[in-house]
Amino acid sequence: MDDDSYGVDGMDLTSQGAGTYWYLPPECFVVGKEPPKISNKVDVWSVGVIFFQCLYGRKPFGHNQSQQDILQENTILKATEVQFPVKPVVSNEAKAFIRRCLAYRKEDRFDVHQLANDAYLLPHMRRSNSSGNLHMTGLAASPTPPISSIIPY
Repeated sequence: MDDDSYGVDGMDLTSQGAGTYWYLPPECFVVGKEPPKISNKVDVWSVGVIFFQCLYGRKPFGHNQSQQDILQENTILKATEVQFPVKPVVSNEAKAFIRRCLAYRKEDRFDVHQLANDAYLLPHMRRSNSSGNLHMTGLAASPTPPISSIIPY
């Protein structure tokens, strides 16, 4: 998502059940008369959870819990700091990237634009001068062969 998906002050969360709890940030679990305002920082939190899960094979918060338990036990509201397992060994840069994504206070969390320009991602990305789009570089082992070389006609 980009900033154009939300208003200046964010977007109202219309349902407390909007999303998969393991991937929602703490502000989505705040209850009260006025629903919390959400922004693209919700998506950044989700990126952090997914990246953590890709590296460690488990969710950073509530890994073995059901969604009902996460809600009843306020697991995400209590998730003030991410704890990293000893194994597998992951670079300090990757851990710092995850911490920036999983900052408990949304005011301390990167938005999608800051995340896209994060130093951890930049070695693998280059910005096209003409379009401004980000392109991945140096990550593929070999270029994808043309479809005509894979499927005989």
